[in-house]
Amino acid sequence: MWLSLLQARVYHHLQDIGSKDVWASYWVWDPRAILFVPRAGLGTSGNYIDHLDRLDLSGVVTAPYEEHREACPFERVSLYSGWLRYASRMVRYLSERVLPQFGRVQTIPRHPAESAHPVINLAEITNRFQHALDHALTPEQLGHHAVHGVEAVEGYIELLAQ
Repeated sequence: MWLSLLQARVYHHLQDIGSKDVWASYWVWDPRAILFVPRAGLGTSGNYIDHLDRLDLSGVVTAPYEEHREACPFERVSLYSGWLRYASRMVRYLSERVLPQFGRVQTIPRHPAESAHPVINLAEITNRFQHALDHALTPEQLGHHAVHGVEAVEGYIELLAQ
C-alpha cells in the first residue's frame, strides 16, 4: 500500500517523523510516495503536534527531491501559479509561497488574488492551465538560488508574524 501524498511529503521534509524503512524493491523511477514502508499505529496526532512544536530548521529538508532530479527532471510548468481544477473542484496553487522547495530564497509573495483571482470559472481555469507556462513564475519572481535552503528576503519573517 502506498502512503498518501501528504504522508510522503511529511516523511521527506521532516527527517524525524514517520517511517524511514525503505521498500526493498524501490526503484529510482518509481514515484517518491512509495519510497517509505507505511507503518500501522504511528501514534496520536498529539505526538505529531508535540514534535512539530519542538521542530527547528535543522530538522527540515526544504528540497528533498534534488537527489531524484535525474529520474524526474524539473519542469518549468511546476512554477505555474494560479488555479488548478479537477472535475468541479478548484484549488489555488501558489508556487511563489514555497520557493525553498525549488531551491530558491523565499521572497515576499504576491497577494493570492494577483496569482489566482477569486472570481473565475472552470472553463477559464482550464484555458489558463493549457497555457500554464504563460502563468509560471518569471526569473525575477523566482529570485536567487538558496545556499542553505532556508533563506528568506528581509521582511519575510515579519510578514509571517502579522
